[in-house]
Amino acid sequence: MELEKESSKSKHGGARAGAGRPKGSTDKITARMLLDAAESIVGKSFEVSLLEGYRDAILDGDRRNRVIYEKMLLDKVSSTLIEAEVTDETDSAAAKAIVFQEALAKLQALTDKAK
Repeated sequence: MELEKESSKSKHGGARAGAGRPKGSTDKITARMLLDAAESIVGKSFEVSLLEGYRDAILDGDRRNRVIYEKMLLDKVSSTLIEAEVTDETDSAAAKAIVFQEALAKLQALTDKAK
């Protein structure tokens, strides 16, 4: 019995012409796409839904969920502040103050609605 010789080239991996994601393709899911889809399904922006959940946790006396929502809000505000620092050429402290005031105003408006 004679064994056939295996070729030295591998049939797996390596660069191939035309392989991979084409430039400019939209198959990749982005955070913006997910937030837009959630908004169209729920009928509210992510920020509003997040603040309503936080308000409900406070009103229900649910300390565990309140802490979870506070962490999510802090993460959201922090990411917005970082974005403001990168994209805004005004004074960084002033940009942070504006973004924080807007977030607090939204939270206060939702709290007032609940009363």
